[in-house]
Amino acid sequence: MPTSKSETKDLFGTRVYVGMHALAFEEMQRMRALALELHERLNPHGKPWSRLSKQSLHDTDEFSPVCRLLEQVVQTEYGCKVTALTGREVVVHQGQALPLHCEDADLSAVFFLSHHARPDPQRADYAGVFVLVNPSGPFGFKQLPWEGLRSELIYPAEGMLLVFPSYLAHHTHPYNAKEPGIELHFELKVADTHAHQRLRQPSFPRAL
Repeated sequence: MPTSKSETKDLFGTRVYVGMHALAFEEMQRMRALALELHERLNPHGKPWSRLSKQSLHDTDEFSPVCRLLEQVVQTEYGCKVTALTGREVVVHQGQALPLHCEDADLSAVFFLSHHARPDPQRADYAGVFVLVNPSGPFGFKQLPWEGLRSELIYPAEGMLLVFPSYLAHHTHPYNAKEPGIELHFELKVADTHAHQRLRQPSFPRAL
């Protein structure tokens, strides 16, 4: 699976994967078309979070390239095997956003099929930006001397795969483009394969 760029960050004391993956143009087109069709059929309210059906898109052949990619990344970057996976399409229209939430799973993932929002951070415009929140962030405002930022801004792009522990709360800023953003969201259960002992080591010294 060709990858143009990837990074695994040590963020908030955990591992977050951000990768750009060059899937075939025809595969991306088919997935976008099917995701839009599923959104129209399964989401009568039209909100990004209001899908009524529990039908998982991983059972559909068109989405198998992303499912295989996700299993490969989890094995390589987290030293785990995916034991259960569910996925759904998320279509975001102009003015819409995902509220702050977290998932009841081990790992969560987002694959961006299309994204047309154009944020301008210099003007404090974060349109369409995906935000991961430090677990201490929602419960307190005083920042301790050794703490970094209370949130991490992820600027989505077509072909980006984002993987993070499901306990990290996340949300998006309102989307500002006429063309919808089309995403695939996954929740995963995983089992430790003991493949990478280093993944379970603390990233900072514990000695007092």
